[in-house]
Amino acid sequence: MADLNLRAFLQDLRQHARAFAVLAYVALALTLCEYLFLSTRMIAWFPEAAATLAPAGVFGSFERAALMGYPERGPWWGVLVPQAWWTGGTLLLWVVVPFTACRFAGYSFADLGLGARGFVSKLWLYGLLFLVMVPGVLWAATQEGFLQTYPFLKPQHCARWCWLVLACYWGIYALQFVAVEFFFRGFVVFVLEKDFGPGAIAVMVVPYCMIHYHKPLPEALGAIVAGVVLGWLALRTRSIWGGVLLHVAVALTMDALALWRAAAFPQSWF
Repeated sequence: MADLNLRAFLQDLRQHARAFAVLAYVALALTLCEYLFLSTRMIAWFPEAAATLAPAGVFGSFERAALMGYPERGPWWGVLVPQAWWTGGTLLLWVVVPFTACRFAGYSFADLGLGARGFVSKLWLYGLLFLVMVPGVLWAATQEGFLQTYPFLKPQHCARWCWLVLACYWGIYALQFVAVEFFFRGFVVFVLEKDFGPGAIAVMVVPYCMIHYHKPLPEALGAIVAGVVLGWLALRTRSIWGGVLLHVAVALTMDALALWRAAAFPQSWF
């Protein structure tokens, strides 16, 4: 019978320290993002600032905001702040902290999938994958739940709906996927590869699927397949950048389709 005491516990931790550390941090980082950095959390943490900067986003419309004592529409950039809060949180917890820890542990940029050589030579493959995914994206755009979710930035919530606002939002949105790809593919997969080999992909897919629980069911289920494919490609190319590019292309396509279906593209540049 195995020993059940503190010494045995610490010995097991020491023997599998890397896997314990990575997975414990994954649980911590995902929990903190959920409870501190969702855009709705920013509104809850700073209600007065949020109502002043993005009154329609907080109350649902400018008319309702006026009834609640916020007659001003706010600055043109105010509506971007909740998304910037979320993206900033993911960059901090999913990139800065694990990257810094890995560098202290002796990992190089290439060890974490940050090299570009393998990605560049296989760029055509990521382009092909995007084309394969387009029919599914087009089908998803016909579903009622799609328009209830997308676009994440609602034009009617903007003090000034224009291409400048949309471009800034898409830039902030794209940075989020740099964080996603580094955290799940660069950090989890590449570090745990030493313990699990390609099985690290399966370990990564579980939390990766779970961060899609706020989205429509087909997208959450698709994340399982996408996680496996992107994880395998990252290992084979030794780079996360193809996944970043593919992720951004699909996400912005879905956002653009939602705006097109709602006939809500901006009519002015500034």
